[in-house]
Amino acid sequence: MNAIRTALLGALAAVVLIGTGVAAGGVAAAGSNAPADVGPDANASDDAGPPSDLPEPVPEFVGDLLNEVDGFLSGEVENLGDAVSDLAGNDLDGAGGV
Repeated sequence: MNAIRTALLGALAAVVLIGTGVAAGGVAAAGSNAPADVGPDANASDDAGPPSDLPEPVPEFVGDLLNEVDGFLSGEVENLGDAVSDLAGNDLDGAGGV
């Protein structure tokens, strides 16, 4: 039993030492050899901020799907799979669908 405990403590110590070494390496990477735009004091580049070309709005059925999921979570919908299949138009024979 003591051998197992000692082995587990050794493994835990190794994980902690490796983790702190990786963290220290990450801090050292932002040293004097780092690019000028790294770190909190760096100037933001011109392309900072949200993208200008946002994706199109989601189709209407996505809102219906989310309503079914909410209903399932609140207990109003008993079988989420059947509810989603009904919205998607999936029949047992494989016909239909989105």
